[in-house]
Amino acid sequence: MKFGAAKNENALVNTKMGKDNIDNITDSLDGIVLTKEGKAPQKEIVFVTDEERASVLDEPVRLNILQVLRNGIEDRITTEKTDENGDKIIRIRVVQRNALSVVEIVRLSIDCCGSDIDISKNQVYHHLPKLEEEGYVAKYGTVTTGKRTTDYWRRTAKGFVLTKGEWIGGSGTYTKKMTPFIEKMLETFDLNVVKGERKELLELMVKKNVMQSEWRTKIAELVKGDVADKMILDQYETLVEYYAMGSKEYVDNIMRIREILFPDEPSI
Repeated sequence: MKFGAAKNENALVNTKMGKDNIDNITDSLDGIVLTKEGKAPQKEIVFVTDEERASVLDEPVRLNILQVLRNGIEDRITTEKTDENGDKIIRIRVVQRNALSVVEIVRLSIDCCGSDIDISKNQVYHHLPKLEEEGYVAKYGTVTTGKRTTDYWRRTAKGFVLTKGEWIGGSGTYTKKMTPFIEKMLETFDLNVVKGERKELLELMVKKNVMQSEWRTKIAELVKGDVADKMILDQYETLVEYYAMGSKEYVDNIMRIREILFPDEPSI
């Protein structure tokens, strides 16, 4: 999924805490003691092809925790240097911090996931171990202030592409996603879709995605090694589409969608 097409959780704009994490620690995390995982750079994209691992994200709270960590929170990096004249130069950069505490995850979940999603501290503490066990998150480091310690968590990859699980193959899930998508499309574009065909259009578009889901793992398994470039997402979607065109049922489904959307246009 496009968790981010497939739910590709993949909108992949994360702050790179770079090759040298120590030089890129934000002001809020000043003094943090990084874990081994925290010192390592995040992977760019991970394709999840194992059904059991993918099913971990069928739980909405776990998926939402990952989404919050993807979005992160605005923070600053302040650096001080002394020039050749002995004058102090202070530079402040505003960045997006993607290592978050449990309290931050809970607070940011409302804006990220909507008011209908209510995530509590207990839920985050309950689900983090499973996300860690399956390799979705890792403890980034710990900040100690007096007698108080605060752990910070980060995703192990900037983007996860699910190729199995309810989010990628469940018709019920796709129906919920596609309904507002189609409504907005018909509001925005001057498409001559008669009212009686809107239900069929929804069913056909859901079927298209469900059919594609059958082949996503096959294409993901062709990926060679670690992915370091997010352009791979577009390439992946292109290959899935090309592969799907080998199915007559899939092509017929696409052609019927075209007939509904463009009833006055002849076949080319």
